[in-house]
Amino acid sequence: MKRRIYFFLIIFLLSVIVSCSRKNISILKPEETKIRWSKENSLTKTETVILSDDMDKQSLISAAENSLRYYNKKKSEDAVFFGADSYTVSSVKNSIIDFKTKLEEMDLTDTFYNYIRDNYLVYKSAADTVLFTGYYEASLKGSLIKSDTYLYPIYSKPDDLYKIELSRFPIYSKIKDAGAPKQLRCRIGNEKSIVPYYTRDEIDFEKKLENKNLEIVWCDSLIDIFFLQIQGSGIVNLDNGDSMRINYCDENGHPYKPIGKYMIEKKALSKDNVSMQSIRTYLNTHPEEVRDIFNYNPSYVFFRKVDEGPLGNIEVPLTPLRSIALDSRIFPKGALCFIETFKPVFDDNNNILEWKKCFRFVFNQDTGGAIVGPGRTDIFTGFGPQSEIIAGHQKHFGRLYFLMLK
Repeated sequence: MKRRIYFFLIIFLLSVIVSCSRKNISILKPEETKIRWSKENSLTKTETVILSDDMDKQSLISAAENSLRYYNKKKSEDAVFFGADSYTVSSVKNSIIDFKTKLEEMDLTDTFYNYIRDNYLVYKSAADTVLFTGYYEASLKGSLIKSDTYLYPIYSKPDDLYKIELSRFPIYSKIKDAGAPKQLRCRIGNEKSIVPYYTRDEIDFEKKLENKNLEIVWCDSLIDIFFLQIQGSGIVNLDNGDSMRINYCDENGHPYKPIGKYMIEKKALSKDNVSMQSIRTYLNTHPEEVRDIFNYNPSYVFFRKVDEGPLGNIEVPLTPLRSIALDSRIFPKGALCFIETFKPVFDDNNNILEWKKCFRFVFNQDTGGAIVGPGRTDIFTGFGPQSEIIAGHQKHFGRLYFLMLK
């Protein structure tokens, strides 16, 4: 059986290569040609920025310790790219240790900021502007048993989901500029051929994964599960009084498409009032449109149960407002960053009064399907109602920097 699967994977791979090789980038008009971002061109050295921090020391120490957990598992001689500059894992690890040690000694003071300014190199995102958004750890209601109340499953990774690592084939260097992805996800079709994995519509509404023993838990809201998939992690409060923490495991390989954009196009929402909260309200009051709107985004996420978390893409717990998600293909994972953006000011009723400029040290500890290129940063806001409000409304431009010990 395995030999047959490998045979079909090879046939599918060849078909992709042929398809990509037929694309001719040179026929694009100059204004249509986009920058091909890479590890080498995504960061540029810059002058030292004016440093400060609007949060507490302990949360920053915790985030640093989590990045050290990641680097402790890496080979010390492996390369880590900060733009065109390459460092060893050992060097990056020592940089974070130095940062943490001096932070513990000096606290978040001018003495500390001056030390970082004098002893660290600063790399700036190569994007002209960086859009900062937010994401949170979702909260859901569920049960281990399906019922009239708990109808909607959260699925684990299916056994028939296969990956093709295009980037491992020598031909990839010739086809990547034609738009070929590094990785494909697929399944074995009825015709004994390799086909794309099931879409959201096929999974949620055509029930293609039903009766395959993939259900982790059953929830009372398909809308809540949809937003869980966007966030990547959540806590399910079970009807028996227990709770279950779940985290991203894999996805179906279809492109992520934001439903907010679709809802603006179909005039369900206006550009001025689109937010996670307004989208959720519309879906709850227009259940007849849920399938159409959801299916605009064919991407589907599978989950796993975890004991700690939420976990980012480097498999360490995220720290609220200290962990960020970036494009993992171009930026150094686990590295120390500094951001300039805006934060909300709340009244006593959890209403946002205004957005205030903020400066903060953070760590690159996650990624996301919509976080592509050097112009996108997602801030992990934590768990709870206020975290969800911040994530739903955070949409401000700012600056992103990486720091590395000289």
